[in-house]
Amino acid sequence: MAKLRFKRLGLFYLIALGCIALSIVVSQILIQTSINRQQDDAHVINVAGRQRMLSQKISKLALKIEHQKGEQLQNTMALREALALWKQSHEGLQFGDAELGLSGANSSIIMEMFETISPHYEAIYQNAQDLLSLPPDHDDSTALLRADYVSTILAHESTFLEGMDKIVFQYDEEAQKKVRELKETEYFLLVISLLIIIIELIFIFRPLARSVRATVQDLMASEESSRKMTRELSKLYEELGKSYQDLEAVNLEPESPSLYASMSAQGEFTYLAPRFLHMMEYEETEPPKTFQQLLKSSGYKDDFIKGLMQLLQESKNWTGEIRLITEPGDFCWVETFLIPIVITGEIKMISHDITEFKEAKIRSRELNRERIEKSVKEQQYRSVLILEGQEEERKRLSRELHDGVGQMLSAMKLLLESFAPSSNPMKMRLEDAKSLMKSIIQEVRRVSFNLTPSSLDDFGLVPAIKKFCDEINSVTKAKVEFVNETRFINRLESTIETNLYRIIQESVNNALKYAKATHITVRFSHNINSLNILIEDDGKGFDYDRLGSSGHFEKAGHGIFNMKERTSYIGGSFNLTTELGKGTKIFITLSLDKND
Repeated sequence: MAKLRFKRLGLFYLIALGCIALSIVVSQILIQTSINRQQDDAHVINVAGRQRMLSQKISKLALKIEHQKGEQLQNTMALREALALWKQSHEGLQFGDAELGLSGANSSIIMEMFETISPHYEAIYQNAQDLLSLPPDHDDSTALLRADYVSTILAHESTFLEGMDKIVFQYDEEAQKKVRELKETEYFLLVISLLIIIIELIFIFRPLARSVRATVQDLMASEESSRKMTRELSKLYEELGKSYQDLEAVNLEPESPSLYASMSAQGEFTYLAPRFLHMMEYEETEPPKTFQQLLKSSGYKDDFIKGLMQLLQESKNWTGEIRLITEPGDFCWVETFLIPIVITGEIKMISHDITEFKEAKIRSRELNRERIEKSVKEQQYRSVLILEGQEEERKRLSRELHDGVGQMLSAMKLLLESFAPSSNPMKMRLEDAKSLMKSIIQEVRRVSFNLTPSSLDDFGLVPAIKKFCDEINSVTKAKVEFVNETRFINRLESTIETNLYRIIQESVNNALKYAKATHITVRFSHNINSLNILIEDDGKGFDYDRLGSSGHFEKAGHGIFNMKERTSYIGGSFNLTTELGKGTKIFITLSLDKND
């Protein structure tokens, strides 16, 4: 049902998107057509205005020819050229002329105006032609004809000029009218586009927001149920903790640590103990020549090996459990202490085989599990269902935000960027809308990522935290740095990894949202017994003692309360230090013995 509703909302959105796209295309067609017409109108007005100048030039040249002023030949040629251009322009304005770029598309009013001045045009043109046809004689009869032609030209010139002035004004008025009509059309299309956007907000985004809000409320209710279930299970977990004490009944004692190997600072083996060779079953085959080869053949990645060797070359000790693959292909576990000797430049590998001890603990745990499951099975099953339901709700909400809302918001941002209003106030409002849409898209992306740490189940806690820090860096201006000091790589129980991830996530989000931190560091360090996590920020801090004495941190739903609850749930210790103006530090310590 939810998928069908979301699909229907998406269909409505596509229809509205098509309507907006259509309005934009129509608007662009109208604008481009109008621009071309305005260019033509400007050219027509220019040619019409030139007709007035040409008629005055014809009258002036006619007077020069009549009174014999200047070079007669030059005056005659100039009059003939002006008369030809004057005739071509006059006819082109009425009927079009490709050479002059005139379309001849005139209104009925302008055509009537041309009809009114046509007799005057004909009289001026004909008398000018007759004047040009006279011989250059100076007798009285020729002079009388020349004076008669010139007087006729001058008599019709003023009326022709008045008529051309009216025509030019009419051309200008019609061009202004087209501009006003274009503005009205543009505003109309803009109103339609905004109306479609408003309809989308009311009938598409608003129902979608309600659906997301309902999902979030269900998720919060599920978290509250989980919190209550956790309290109910506390006593059962105490019994579970007591049952682990039965592990002490295992009579198997691990061997004492001894020197397994010596190597140079570059990792080349200089000594391999017989016990180590026997354990790895290298009696009949050649052992690896370097520590790097040993780790790589056992499945460790290059980045871990490189980081471990760099740590040792800095003369720092390393402790941890290493899983090795023997020559026949079996697994063996060794608890290892890598100790650099500064004086000799060698690295000592002090280890002892804990394979049988780990297997014995596993067997002991299996024997106790049947008895424990009888008392906690029902409650544990309910708790798992609630936790799984929470994660499924987070994943579903994340997909809806990323694939649904995120895509729609991106499309809306592209639409806003395609608008090109002509007025400055509208441009400013559009820029504000674009900025707001960009912020909304970044926030949706951040929320979507926070809801679903998919890399946690696939790759473990360390890669998931590193990816989380990278994602936060990509959507915020603050710098979030992840430091794995001791190259911790152990996989923990799924529940522990999930809770540690949520604690770190809550800490970083609080530092960004409330403390306004600009630099946050998530630091991992470990030894053979425990994992230590430090989340440090340079935010504004707060008065911890005052808030603690008021019971502020004991309220369910508060970030620090949730982190304490989660830490207690997985059997870790939680400490927080802060001071106004000096940032906040959160220390989490988890015993690794409980996760063996």
